[in-house]
Amino acid sequence: MSVVNEIARVLWILLPAYVANGTPVVVARLLHELGFRRHPVDFGKSFIDGRRLFGDNKSWEGLITGILAGICTGYVQSLYPLIEGASSTVTLGLALSIGTMMGDLLGAFIKRRIGLRPGEPLPLVDQLLFIITALGFSITLKLLSFSFFEWLIAIALTFILHVITNFLAYSIGLKSVPW
Repeated sequence: MSVVNEIARVLWILLPAYVANGTPVVVARLLHELGFRRHPVDFGKSFIDGRRLFGDNKSWEGLITGILAGICTGYVQSLYPLIEGASSTVTLGLALSIGTMMGDLLGAFIKRRIGLRPGEPLPLVDQLLFIITALGFSITLKLLSFSFFEWLIAIALTFILHVITNFLAYSIGLKSVPW
C-alpha cells in the first residue's frame, strides 16, 4: 500500500475521533449564542489539591454531543466504506469517541493539576492525548489494531490537523485562543 493510501486509510479510521474532538467546541459556541448554560462534568468540584477537577470548559453537553457525533460518523462510514481495508463500524465509532473524550478530560485534569487555567496551552498534551487514548481504548477492546507505522501516521496527522483546525476555529470565532 502506498504512503498516500495509508495516510488516507488512517485518516478515515480516525474520523470519528476527530469529529468527537471538534464537536464540543461547536456545541459550546452554539449553546452560548442561544443563551443556554452549560453544565460542567466535574459539577464544580475540586480535587484534593483545591483545584477544579476539569474546569468549566468541560461540559456534559460537550461530552455527550462529542460521543454522539463520533457514533454518527462511524455509522455513516459503515454505510459508505470509501477506503479498502478501512472498515468502520458504529462500535468502533463509539470506542474512538469515548476514548477521545476520556483523553480530553485527562488532558484537562493534568492541566488543572499543574496549575494551568482552561484555555491555556499544554503543548503535545493538547494536540495528541485525545488520539492516543482513543486508539488505546479501541485497541484494548480489540476493535482495532495499528502497526507502528500507522501509529506514526496517526500522531503526525493528528498534530497537523489539530494545529490547522484550532487556528481555523479561532479565526471564525469558535475559540478564544488559537490552540
